[in-house]
Amino acid sequence: MTEKERPLSANDLLHFNMVSDPQVSPDGTRVAWVKTWMDPEHDRYRSQIQLMDLSTRKTRRFLNVAFDHTHPRWSPDGQYIAFLGRSDEANSSSGPDRAVTILGGAQLMVADATGESVQQLTGLVTGVGQPTWSPDGDRIAFTTWVDPVRGLEIAGSNPQKGENLYDVFNQDVLVVERTRYKADALGFVGNYRQQVAVTPFDPKAAGCDLSPSLLTLGDYDLTAPAWSPDGEQLVVAGNTRKDNEHQRCSYVYLIDPNVTEPQDPTEIFGLEEMRSTDLSWSPDGSEIVVAGHDDPELGHYGNQRLWLIDPEGRTGRCLTAHLDESFGDYSRNADLRGYGGDDSPRWFPDAKKMLVLINQSGSVHLHQISPKDASGETLTQGHQSIIGFSVDAKVTKAVVLMENDVEPGDLYLVDLKQSAPLMLERLTDVNRTLLDELCLTRPERFQVPSDDVMVDGWFIPPVNREPGKKYPLILYTGGGPGGMRASVFVHEFHLYAAHGYAVLHCNTRGNLGYGQDFSAAIRGAWGELDLKDNINCMRAAFERFDYIDPERLAVAGGSYGGFMATSIISEHPEFKAAVVDRCLFNRYSFNGTSDMGFLLDMVEFDKKHPWEAPMQYLKRSPLSHIADVKTPTLVIHSALDHRCPIGQGEQLFTTLRLLGVPTKLVRFPNENHDLSRGGRPWHRVFRLNHYLDWFGQWL
Repeated sequence: MTEKERPLSANDLLHFNMVSDPQVSPDGTRVAWVKTWMDPEHDRYRSQIQLMDLSTRKTRRFLNVAFDHTHPRWSPDGQYIAFLGRSDEANSSSGPDRAVTILGGAQLMVADATGESVQQLTGLVTGVGQPTWSPDGDRIAFTTWVDPVRGLEIAGSNPQKGENLYDVFNQDVLVVERTRYKADALGFVGNYRQQVAVTPFDPKAAGCDLSPSLLTLGDYDLTAPAWSPDGEQLVVAGNTRKDNEHQRCSYVYLIDPNVTEPQDPTEIFGLEEMRSTDLSWSPDGSEIVVAGHDDPELGHYGNQRLWLIDPEGRTGRCLTAHLDESFGDYSRNADLRGYGGDDSPRWFPDAKKMLVLINQSGSVHLHQISPKDASGETLTQGHQSIIGFSVDAKVTKAVVLMENDVEPGDLYLVDLKQSAPLMLERLTDVNRTLLDELCLTRPERFQVPSDDVMVDGWFIPPVNREPGKKYPLILYTGGGPGGMRASVFVHEFHLYAAHGYAVLHCNTRGNLGYGQDFSAAIRGAWGELDLKDNINCMRAAFERFDYIDPERLAVAGGSYGGFMATSIISEHPEFKAAVVDRCLFNRYSFNGTSDMGFLLDMVEFDKKHPWEAPMQYLKRSPLSHIADVKTPTLVIHSALDHRCPIGQGEQLFTTLRLLGVPTKLVRFPNENHDLSRGGRPWHRVFRLNHYLDWFGQWL
């Protein structure tokens, strides 16, 4: 560590900037992107669109407005940028609490490319998402949450805000008739459904003169609208079938953007799962590409293969059936990342090639592939993860959002006319001043044999390691499964290294990026091969890094990683401390209380409900194996976590108390499952300090 460098602190989290959602202008001369940072004074995040000239590299703030703006989208002629804007007033609520928590979202706005003239196109109670321009630039399609009875609700005209006190003071009561009435991060959606709408755009008209119209309205959710090249059709993804709430299947539909009344979408193709529902039309409109799989047994373990859909024939074919690869970005362990941006395929104008993202052994790369026979090549290399990208209209250049083990995400320019491997030219360096102050150790990647597979591990040495001194180790188990531990920047891991801990995490079986068999190896058997991989990786680290103190071991993890951490201390008493974060502790109760527990469990338990296989559910629950635990355990959970509800952490805490195990519960109000990555800034710092205090007490 030099005189100018210092160890990382928990409070440093508040000073990092995040780059997201690059959007290259059609002519390839500019890129719009979103800069997000934390505002400690108001305990919130701020976001602004930035505009960079790609020839001069000069960057300026796009808009001089007093609200947050995100999701920039260029008009086809490059003269305007549509975006989502949210004022501070939209983030605050007044009056009685509302039971439905999706109200007050961002609105659709358009500004000319100078950023001087801004026009607001919507004023909807539930806000707007996923804006996309029509090919001729005179309309913008988007998604919005809609009550199937009330339809579009204009802000300020909600009848529930009338003078009827019975209605006013019962707005906090949720009355629903659907199974999936809540969703993590969104909160309580009630009976609202995500629908597709369209609004005209006329630069000469005042925003109030333009009004959106609903294209769909029903008891189903639709997402990812994409215009056909001729502007006569929109393709969307969702499930309109009668029992859609209880199915994992996703379907592709066509809707007519020219109608004036809501319509029934026309189904053209379906898959068992589409992890990313982004859809992309071929230049001539003859095909649509999407990623997913068609195996009803695999669920979230399935390789995300590329499928080509014929919209006229209503058929699809798997382009990459012979490839044991997943396409899209499934790196999941970063904690300084917002909405990364588009990761769906992009067609070259001649339709002979597509650009896609490919997951490969803990890295995510840009890949070129032929829609004819899936031949192609990976265009980038190295231990890094590309999490989103955008191209110009001619597909001669791309701007990618890329991060690695020691640098959070930044933008890089890629010349697509060059031969592979392509050089990445850095465009932004938004954290350079802070990074230059810090002493960080670069993670060391290594491979470990575990049964008949090789497991990738990442080992982060402690900062300022002294020769001959032994250091405690934190085994950090990953969330998921069905994601991929990757070469990305994790502030949390570097923080522990700065405080004298070695940190280890690995891609156990159950993760993507290593082939279908590797991913599906733990289906219905959590806590077996995956646990073995974690322990084998740790034991290999003992041999490889002789300064680890095997008498001072800790284990930690969140979500599925919390399940794994609890399972590990149930079997391995050598751990002296554990932190179990947003855990899954009781599979039986999880099934009916999680926002999607019953969908996940149908994959894990061969379509059997808890009442049909109670012993199977309990056998796979850490609850059933907790009696012998002696490891002091810190339990962290969020009150508004709908993925792994707060009761999971509370059950673990109470059980440990009854067993006499040293334990503590840290319960965060008004936070969801995403606390460690997107929670309120000061809550995130508080959480990290409790981790450090617990490790310090017991190690």
